[in-house]
Amino acid sequence: MKKLLFLMLFCILGIANNTQIPNTQTKEQNQQLIKSLKVINETLPKFDFYIKYKQYQKLLKIQENINILKNKIKALNKTKNKNISTLENLKLQLIAYQKQLEIISGGKQNLFDSLISITSLPKPFTITNPFEIFNAINYTKKIEQIISSYQQKYKELDTILQYLKQKLKLQQQLSLDTTQTKKDIQDFKLAQTIYLSKLEQLKLQAILYKQTIKQEENRQINKLITLIITIFASILFFTLIKLALKKYTHNIKNIYLVNKIINILNFTIAVIIIAFFYIDNATYLITILGFASAGIAIAMKDWFMNVFGWFVILSTGNFKTGDRIKVVLQNGNIEIVGDIIDITISRIVIQEDVTLTTYTTNRRAGRIIFIPNNIVFTNPIFNYTHHGLKTVWDGIDITITFDSNYKKAEYLAKEITKQYSKGYTDITRKQLNKLRSIYNIKNTQVEPRIFTFIGEYGVVISCWYLNNYNTMALRSKISAEILDAFSKEDDIKIAYNTLKIKTENEQIIKA
Repeated sequence: MKKLLFLMLFCILGIANNTQIPNTQTKEQNQQLIKSLKVINETLPKFDFYIKYKQYQKLLKIQENINILKNKIKALNKTKNKNISTLENLKLQLIAYQKQLEIISGGKQNLFDSLISITSLPKPFTITNPFEIFNAINYTKKIEQIISSYQQKYKELDTILQYLKQKLKLQQQLSLDTTQTKKDIQDFKLAQTIYLSKLEQLKLQAILYKQTIKQEENRQINKLITLIITIFASILFFTLIKLALKKYTHNIKNIYLVNKIINILNFTIAVIIIAFFYIDNATYLITILGFASAGIAIAMKDWFMNVFGWFVILSTGNFKTGDRIKVVLQNGNIEIVGDIIDITISRIVIQEDVTLTTYTTNRRAGRIIFIPNNIVFTNPIFNYTHHGLKTVWDGIDITITFDSNYKKAEYLAKEITKQYSKGYTDITRKQLNKLRSIYNIKNTQVEPRIFTFIGEYGVVISCWYLNNYNTMALRSKISAEILDAFSKEDDIKIAYNTLKIKTENEQIIKA
């Protein structure tokens, strides 16, 4: 009997132990499910769509409370023995809910519609000139960015929906109330369907707009190609006329004049062609330009003159970047010699070099000098390298005494200048032959020239020769050679300032 009772007790304890293990596993699983649910509840408010949706739900709840309060106030007003204090409390609650509704909705009638709203794309514009092709490219990029942003929002809707489905599954496993979650899933499915439909319509609209803007681009590109071909044909036609004129006409002066006329005519025709292609209403444009020019001329005279000077510089081609020029300012008080390193719409930029002007006048070099473009209308500008010129005439004066053999001095000076300037003489001869087709050049003498003058202290031997526009190096070399040559001759003496003093005993003292 005792054995039987002991066996029954053992079985009861065993059953009790077996039932405790599943309870422990269920508790751990529940904790894990609760933890996962907490993560989802913390993640969902990070989405902008979800925040707006919750505002929408809150708005519906407030609207429901407002309707309930309105019904209560209406029913209370119909009773004969109504409680004034209760009625006032209800009205205060109604006002409070109405203010909350106004704050949450922001004046919008339907917050759910605004949640899934997609605005229309900006309409394509008409391209009227080739420069607006860049605007068309930016317009296409803008449309693509808008479509991409709406696709990101659609992905966000889908992500929220997946989180809600996971939340519903967890709530079902935990035996929690799933009514609100199911409603959220239904609302987001509806929102996703409507949003996808609007997005597809927007994509079709984007394709249509891109095609429209692409057609405009192609039209302008074809128009530009036609314009370029037309202008090129015009230039080619006038170039052939120039070549024929040069071949069959031997009068340099006539060639020069006709070339000028042809250039002006070619430029005028090019302007007319451009106007024909891109000016739809010439009268309207001329009227606007008339008023604009008058206003600019008065208010911005200096700037306008700089811009006009820039246009003259570019159109005439009298000088360009890389040219060596000399500018005289303030009635000859300032002389600037250097290379043009830039020409902007308002100024000419010059880098000053070491030159004879630097040596004799400025005693400074290497500066960057800015000169307004309107200088071309008021001051002389000397171009050392115009149309490929690389040489200038340079002169050296040496004074010898009156009793020196000046003819021998002339001969030695001429031989030395010929020897050292020969390369520049040949270069200049070729350059001048090229310039004769552009300018009416008569004097093409390029050989060194020696002049003899009677000076105050002796006979002045003036040597003129062609030199590189940076004259200092060759000038120094020729000067040294002439001095060496004169010093070797007994009958040639370099003159310098002298005085003769006659004393009482008729002796002459030289000082």
